[in-house]
Amino acid sequence: MIKLAIDLGSSVTKIYRADTNSGIVLAEPSCVAVSGEDGEIKAIGKEAKNLIGKTAELTKIVYPIYEGVVVDMRLAAAMLTAFLSRIGIKKSALKRAQVLLNIPCGLSGKRFAEYQQLVEDCEIKKVRFVEQPYLSALGAGAVISDTDPIFCLDIGGGVTNAAVISANGIISGISINVGGNNMDANIISKIASNNSLLVGALTAEKIKNEIGSLSVSALGTMVAEGSSTETCQPASSSVQAADLTECIRVYINKIIEYATGVLWQLPAEVAAAVNRNGVYLSGGVMKISHVPQYIGAKLNMRYRVCEEPQFATVLGGGVLLQDRELLNTFAKKDE
Repeated sequence: MIKLAIDLGSSVTKIYRADTNSGIVLAEPSCVAVSGEDGEIKAIGKEAKNLIGKTAELTKIVYPIYEGVVVDMRLAAAMLTAFLSRIGIKKSALKRAQVLLNIPCGLSGKRFAEYQQLVEDCEIKKVRFVEQPYLSALGAGAVISDTDPIFCLDIGGGVTNAAVISANGIISGISINVGGNNMDANIISKIASNNSLLVGALTAEKIKNEIGSLSVSALGTMVAEGSSTETCQPASSSVQAADLTECIRVYINKIIEYATGVLWQLPAEVAAAVNRNGVYLSGGVMKISHVPQYIGAKLNMRYRVCEEPQFATVLGGGVLLQDRELLNTFAKKDE
């Protein structure tokens, strides 16, 4: 039987294949390029992302899963179907596939129904839904038990999940629409203000990933290309990492504020266990220099980050697919 774990992220979709021990077989941007006139799909995934900022007026780039919510069912289904096809899984094979799909922590009944509709539209017959904190914790190497609660914080592109979990369920948790995309938008504004240069979303993301840092002595430099805000002509400018620190820090501080609220709701014994175990950090934002250290210092606790934090959730899905008892424990029960 085909076994797939799917992390349908707001920014990137990742697929793990467990039945062939192939591991992660796909990681592509969760976006679709469509014609503004008739809604025709022109490109999906990395091909669509490469068109950002370069398309004609009648072509737009759509993220069908926005901040953890299915905002365009037709495009979301077309995108997921295309991704499955790219790894050699046709619709006919999905009838006998076992699929695990992650969903944000605390998803409302209405929003959960949209995910159910999405997999139905993709003709996926056997699907188990698991809330994201379980998956990111497992992918980060945590052992989830009845007696030793785990605190996990995952910061993705559009959604952050913070939760304290045990094998009995989520003790305290929250999902918020703050993540790396907010930082990108802030970087665009900062460069326009400091350097009189308008850069695109792809450039801002690249700058964040290459020289972004929360170090008090951030020294990186990168030449950014775009359009002069003064002459509207093509231009370039040298961007300093130190000038962008606040663009990242303001959102990390907001996330820490919400994460602290999760901790405030814990019973004393659970809080003691969390203090002993520290926090498990995951999500692509953890690859930004000194972000894990900053979070650990602000929370005043030990932190653990897996080697590839951006893949923690889908790797956790792979772990569950190979342990039926564990999957039955963490899968969302039918309502």
